[in-house]
Amino acid sequence: MNRLPPDSEEKTAIRDLRTILPEIKPLSDSYVLRWLRSKNGRFDETADSLKKHVIFRKAWELDCIEEWEAPECLEKYCGYGFLPDKDGNPILMSLLGNCDVEGMLKSVASLDYIKFSLAAIEKGMKLCELRAVQTGHEWEQMMLVFDLDHVSTAHFGSRQFASAFTTLCMLFQEHYPLVLSKILIIRAPEMARIAYASMGSFLSDSVTQLIEMFSEGDWRRELEKYVHLDAWPLHWGGKMAEEGDGKCPSLIRYGLGPIPDTFFVDAEHVMTDYDEMTTVYAGDKHLIQIKVKKPSKISWQYMTGDDDIGFSVHYDQKMDKDNLTEMEIVYPYIRLECSQVPIHGHLNAEKAGTYILEFDNYYSWFSAKQLRYNIEIEDL
Repeated sequence: MNRLPPDSEEKTAIRDLRTILPEIKPLSDSYVLRWLRSKNGRFDETADSLKKHVIFRKAWELDCIEEWEAPECLEKYCGYGFLPDKDGNPILMSLLGNCDVEGMLKSVASLDYIKFSLAAIEKGMKLCELRAVQTGHEWEQMMLVFDLDHVSTAHFGSRQFASAFTTLCMLFQEHYPLVLSKILIIRAPEMARIAYASMGSFLSDSVTQLIEMFSEGDWRRELEKYVHLDAWPLHWGGKMAEEGDGKCPSLIRYGLGPIPDTFFVDAEHVMTDYDEMTTVYAGDKHLIQIKVKKPSKISWQYMTGDDDIGFSVHYDQKMDKDNLTEMEIVYPYIRLECSQVPIHGHLNAEKAGTYILEFDNYYSWFSAKQLRYNIEIEDL
């Protein structure tokens, strides 16, 4: 796992990275070292990736993610939890099969589902940091276990969920290098193997080499390699129960099953009031220019009549650029399905200048998107 202290060359690289990237000041040396080693010591590539990562963390407010109040639907119906492996490092259990994905994405924005998942990863990283202090290693890694028990055709046939889960996987690959030691997929039906094979086009080699998939009979023996069964819930092949409950609810949130339609958002009426409606044609973009003279909060809400759309925010301090490629990205590009539940977001525009909100349909060859949106600006 390459968790040894940095050698003299790596120490020099970390010091030089801090010199040219003052924005990484809040990141520990171990954090920066993990990125450096993930890029095999390539300095320029590490610097570029870390710069983008800091912008991503700020835009998604990940440094204060524990203060984020997740939607009630996710808290109740999206099961997950943490258990220890044999060495005391965290295992993140994701009860993906038990999640009513169709009901979930009728109830919450795809962005909120992704942020909820990132919050779990961030919590796991905090647990890894605590373990690293105990072990004396530079960092520790966690294992990720996807339980596909109760998985249905909706998981594989829902276009909206496929889009959200793909985006989540790509964000993880880009922003969480060397965080995981292993990815186990348990109770996997044949359709899961077919779906996994189709993901090969966007999963990196560094991620695919971590993945092992097991059907009903094999996964219990595999888990014994990594966990003490006496400290593992009965429901997942261990021997532990809480007052007769083999799911150990104090450790694992199991989820409550199908999501009631009382949580569903009425797509026809959720945005009855909006500032603008426009058509973003296939291969085109829609840009909104905002000039900021004093620190402001720029908030947005948007949804499409069908399918997804890309979104990002660009910044120009001198207010003289007219080419997006020459501007600084302050809210990284994200492409989300938003035809059922609108996307909400904001950016603290702390510096004066021009901010460009970009709605992007450039990737689409044929489909125009009907876009509705609200933009609000208020003083910080």
